[in-house]
Amino acid sequence: MNSFAKNIVVLLLVLNSVVGVSQNLQRPFIWVKQEEKGQVLKKIETQPWANSFYKEFKQRVDGDILLYKKSPGEFLNKIPFDWSKQKADSTPPLKRFENSVNENNTDRSLQNKFLQIGIDCGVMYFLTEDKTYAQCAVDILHAFVEGLIQIQPSTEKGNGGWLYPTDHLREARIIGAQLPIIYDFVATYIDKNRKAFSIGSQKNTNFSVENAQKVFETYAQLAVEHGHTGSNWSVLESFSLVQNALALNDESLRKKYLDFYLVKGTEQQDALPDVAHKYKNDGDVYPETSQYSNGVAEFTTRMLILLDRYNPDLKLGQKYYKIPFSLDRWNSIRYPNGEIIRFGDGHRHFETPYDAYDMAYLLGKKEGITKLTTKFGPLVTEGIQSKKYDRATVGKRSGGISPYFTPLQLLWLEDIKESYDVNQTTLPRTDQFTHAGVFLQRNLSSTKNPEDGLMCFVGGGQMVHGHASGMDMELYGLGQVLGVDNGRGAYRTDLHENYSRLFAAHNTVVVNGASQGEGDWVNLGINRTQLVAMEPKPLETAVSPNYSFTRTNFLDDRGDKAEATQERTLALVRTSPTTGYYVDVFRSKSAMPNEYHDYLYHNIGDELQFLNKDLTLKPDENRFQENANVKYVYNKNYKNPGWHFFKKVASSEVYSKDVNATFEISKLQDKKNRFMHLYILGNKEREYTKVMAPHTFEAPKPYDKLPTPTMVIRQKGEAWSNPFAVIYEPSFDEKSDNGIQTVEKLETAGLFKGFKVVSKIKGQKIIQYIISQGTNEIFESKELKLSFIGSFAIITLNESGELNNIYVGDGQYIHFDKHILKPKQPTDRSFYVEF
Repeated sequence: MNSFAKNIVVLLLVLNSVVGVSQNLQRPFIWVKQEEKGQVLKKIETQPWANSFYKEFKQRVDGDILLYKKSPGEFLNKIPFDWSKQKADSTPPLKRFENSVNENNTDRSLQNKFLQIGIDCGVMYFLTEDKTYAQCAVDILHAFVEGLIQIQPSTEKGNGGWLYPTDHLREARIIGAQLPIIYDFVATYIDKNRKAFSIGSQKNTNFSVENAQKVFETYAQLAVEHGHTGSNWSVLESFSLVQNALALNDESLRKKYLDFYLVKGTEQQDALPDVAHKYKNDGDVYPETSQYSNGVAEFTTRMLILLDRYNPDLKLGQKYYKIPFSLDRWNSIRYPNGEIIRFGDGHRHFETPYDAYDMAYLLGKKEGITKLTTKFGPLVTEGIQSKKYDRATVGKRSGGISPYFTPLQLLWLEDIKESYDVNQTTLPRTDQFTHAGVFLQRNLSSTKNPEDGLMCFVGGGQMVHGHASGMDMELYGLGQVLGVDNGRGAYRTDLHENYSRLFAAHNTVVVNGASQGEGDWVNLGINRTQLVAMEPKPLETAVSPNYSFTRTNFLDDRGDKAEATQERTLALVRTSPTTGYYVDVFRSKSAMPNEYHDYLYHNIGDELQFLNKDLTLKPDENRFQENANVKYVYNKNYKNPGWHFFKKVASSEVYSKDVNATFEISKLQDKKNRFMHLYILGNKEREYTKVMAPHTFEAPKPYDKLPTPTMVIRQKGEAWSNPFAVIYEPSFDEKSDNGIQTVEKLETAGLFKGFKVVSKIKGQKIIQYIISQGTNEIFESKELKLSFIGSFAIITLNESGELNNIYVGDGQYIHFDKHILKPKQPTDRSFYVEF
């Protein structure tokens, strides 16, 4: 049998199993089945967390029931209706929302709240058989069904909805996903008692199951026909699609819409296999930024449980376990202070999703997926033991843009009976997120103090919710992210569209004033940063306890005026448990005539000071204003590269000497002064500028509201043979008494080859020669008695000139004084030797 025939057989088996199981089901069955009630009640009786959850949950619902019983009319009247369009004695149409941008809209929140009340009442009816809960849920459902059925849904294929004519993406989560759950819990009650209170006539009327079925099919159809593929949209809309499909009583219709999720999507909707295709290896993530990527995994994990409960023969958890397996992946990119690296629209703060871990563990337990139970059992246990996660807490009803999941905690979860070792996993020295072109390095201190940890990354790449960042970097030190990416604020604002998303908001190089995104996601597409060399390689063991490095390259060829090739070497050098520095070597050259390159670096703080007394800066407010008046067209044309937002611009004349500079940070809440010291190797045709860039989102207070001091170095002509070469040293000392003392250039025939760094560590001087050159290039110095073939190495001496250690991050041979060293294996290119 050929592969095509095999696929057809498998497909038929899946479809037949879906139909077969559904024919024997009685409602409720979407979240929980009637025969499971005894198990849930026993759990409430015997498991303390479940008992506490139930009491809090019941108390919350009973508060609504008191208001409902007092006056159903007054209670339901708080649902936002469009009373101006009411027909005599009938339920008026629900209020529509043409503009969905304002997330604090009271009417929208009320609609969301009443649907959640309806679900809660349905759950309480399931557990208690108290008809008051059922009737309240039915009355809410009736109000929404009759209020919707009078409205014509949007026919716009992109993001057209029903109550949200231009935002089905939002509506699918906060309305479409909730209605079918209410119905599923009270369907048997409706069959016996078709009465519902009518807000229009202020008396009981017949509940129309036919209208309810039309609403469910319409929402399922909206999900199928609206949105777009290749992003998280399909997953965000999936609970509306699937739960409405399951609410349909017509078996053929139910199968039709489930197929769009289980088997094959549409031009506007990815099916589950399309989403799963992004997870090729254990640990892969959905290729977007942090909260969006993890949201895909969280939503899909719950969906796998839901559908496998509906039809155990599907075994979706076993087939697609790599999706929940990714849920803890974002923890691996945490800085020592608990924040995460930032790229694209990702947030700085990332709350550990223990509730999603719990669902992943549940899926693994139910389906015998050891990879899930062994990974998430310890994580959930650690969360419970540390009191970071409390299953017993119900909390307030969600006002966010998400399907309502709260009762699933009570209905689905069970005690974890296994004993797990909850010792925290040691984070790797290096890691990668290739979809974002991200390659990170960390070096945690033996002091275990986050202020002594070091971490950095280089990144840049096209993705949904990505930014046109170029080859970006961030630097961490002294307990804070110091060298920062701007992040993102409110969508669709001028600042977000024409700064945060563009090159100027990032620590990168702008070429010819013209670097930009083009094509791909909302015309912000850029090439992906590519790895050339790295030590240690991602997730592998380091050869040295103190050193690591990455070399990456990037093609800046979007638009037609940059046309640049770039290469960046970023190294992390620890000199003691409390000190260290970063080495940044950025090469850039353009194919365009009259090229020039601007190196940008943003650091939180009060101000940037250039310390060279003969480096004079003068006001230069027009320097970055050339593109300020370019026409902006939403999601199409931007004011690239975005640096027209820079204020207080002051520039030097051409200055060729080495430059020392300092960013001062004095306003943090712990009252400790911090400094980022810069040692910049000079070059001909260089100009230096300092500016105040817009505030950095999610920076530590008060710097989240203050302008961000930023340095710009302009190189007229190519910046390849003599690249931007900067050493960054975070320090609590203004004068750097315990750290770097001097930095000099290593060069051959006028070409940059690296640095000589002299530091004082606890009163002892150390000398480090850092070589950074092209792959397999040769550096020779008779004066230093040094010969090296390779791209990156560090030689460390004590103050007497005696050799302490040699680190080769990428190379094939080094000869220093009397020592000749090579890798042990011909295929190796890195090693470390102490003397």
